[in-house]
Amino acid sequence: MTLHPDILTDLVILYHAGEASQASRALLEAEAARNPQLAAALSARPGTGAQALPGNPAPDERKVFRKVRTRYQVIAVAAVWTFVLLMLALLPQRTTSTPLIIALLPFLLLITLFAAAVGVLYFFFRGLR
Repeated sequence: MTLHPDILTDLVILYHAGEASQASRALLEAEAARNPQLAAALSARPGTGAQALPGNPAPDERKVFRKVRTRYQVIAVAAVWTFVLLMLALLPQRTTSTPLIIALLPFLLLITLFAAAVGVLYFFFRGLR
């Protein structure tokens, strides 16, 4: 079980003052086995004053990384769809069966736009999480 650093700081103060219950002492000693900063705070002399334990910055970093990853994914999808649309626009000029391709072009564009709409909805709903 991971406790908030402010709660651990309060318990360390009570631990050094001798006012912590036996359950709180056991909890602190168990948590100190996993957290070296807490172990250092428990082994410090009581007269030095307990210093606040640093908070966990991981949730903020995860949010930033998630936003950066989403932005690069959107850029990648936009680049791919731009390339696909450019190739579809240039394709009739490079082949000899132009009438067939011109007849299929509206369907290819609709499929491309449908896939792009699905991609946009995916990134929109993923961004809401």
